[in-house]
Amino acid sequence: MLMEFSKLATASLLLLTLSGCQTQTDPAAAADAGAGAGARAAELPRVQTGRPQRKGIVQSTEQPGQVRAWLQVEIYPRSGGIVEQVLVDIGNVTEPGQLLAVLTAPELEDELRQKQALQRQAEAEIGQAAAAVQLAMATEHSAEADEAEAAAGRRRIESEVTRLTSESQRLQGLAESGAVTLRLAEEAVQKLAAAESSLEELAAAVRSAAARRGEARAACIRAEADLKAMEARRDSAAAEVQRLQTLCGYLQIRAPFAGTVTARNADPGDLARAGQGSASLFTVAETSRVRVTARVPEADAVRISPGSPATVRIPALQQQLFSGTVSRTSWTLDEQTRTLLVEIDLENSLGTLRPGMYASVELIVGQNDSALVVPKGAVIQQDGVSACLAVGTDGVLQKKPVNTGLRTATEIEIVSGLSEDDLVITANTAAYREGQKVESAVKSP
Repeated sequence: MLMEFSKLATASLLLLTLSGCQTQTDPAAAADAGAGAGARAAELPRVQTGRPQRKGIVQSTEQPGQVRAWLQVEIYPRSGGIVEQVLVDIGNVTEPGQLLAVLTAPELEDELRQKQALQRQAEAEIGQAAAAVQLAMATEHSAEADEAEAAAGRRRIESEVTRLTSESQRLQGLAESGAVTLRLAEEAVQKLAAAESSLEELAAAVRSAAARRGEARAACIRAEADLKAMEARRDSAAAEVQRLQTLCGYLQIRAPFAGTVTARNADPGDLARAGQGSASLFTVAETSRVRVTARVPEADAVRISPGSPATVRIPALQQQLFSGTVSRTSWTLDEQTRTLLVEIDLENSLGTLRPGMYASVELIVGQNDSALVVPKGAVIQQDGVSACLAVGTDGVLQKKPVNTGLRTATEIEIVSGLSEDDLVITANTAAYREGQKVESAVKSP
């Protein structure tokens, strides 16, 4: 019994001893743990750094574009009619003035013939009116001659009356003195009376001739007015004939310039209506030169002007590149898209570029051959201000506001705010703050 109790006591004491060993702290292990924590507290963030570099930078913008024909017109008939002949098809090359189609309009041709007959009638009436003018003028001249002759006779008789009056008075005085007989004086009086009667007749003749001359003058004026009216009718008829001839000429559809027929919308027998309210007959494009159009966003538009370098890439031609310059811009921005329309003219004598092709247009926005450049990740935006974080000699970060210029996909031009001696964070800059102490992982020389 005592032996069993002794065994139990020994086992209990052993358990208590083991438990005490497990709860006791090792001083050496505690010291090692404290040293590791202090080292971790003293470790600084390692950052990627670099210095601004003086180098060339070119900023460009790449925008989708489209190849368009140098000239392209839709041809509509100017005169309505029935399509009689179609002489070209799509893909045909045309020359300036080449006949493309022929229309027929019988009612228009009939009207032309009627107007031509009216023109000939007006010409004949002009001949009659001109003859009437000549007759009236001859009558006027005859009346003027008769008036002049009557006036001359009247002046002659007036002179005779004057002479006979003087003679009668002289003979009357001689007869009273008995120097001549009374009969002789009476004969002188009779001759004077006859002359005065003749004078009255000639005065009447002068008045009659003047009246006839006035009538002839009026007839001449009337004939001249009739002639002018006939000429006006003739001119009106001629103008109408010219108009109808022009309309008949429009029945022949011709190419406006050298090009290629890109659309044909007419077949023989079709009714072609005049004007743009109906479908066009043909579309002709001139493609020896082409225009490549693109739209530039507002941010880059202010730096684009005629003469700006441009590179056109055509995906359908295995990414083939075509170099050129901006030929013209719309200058104003589209109010809906806020973009600037630009056009690049390219030679296309071989027909490599086809209107409608998709293009990618790269435009040089700006270039500086001696710019101060930092990686794109070095610049951050805080409160609307661009800035870089420079690492001081003591490792403390200092925020430096900068003015930026040209940009590429990887670099930014620094216009002011940094020098070539500054050491700045080049990546993940936004993760750090001014006043923070860091360690540079990579330093530029």
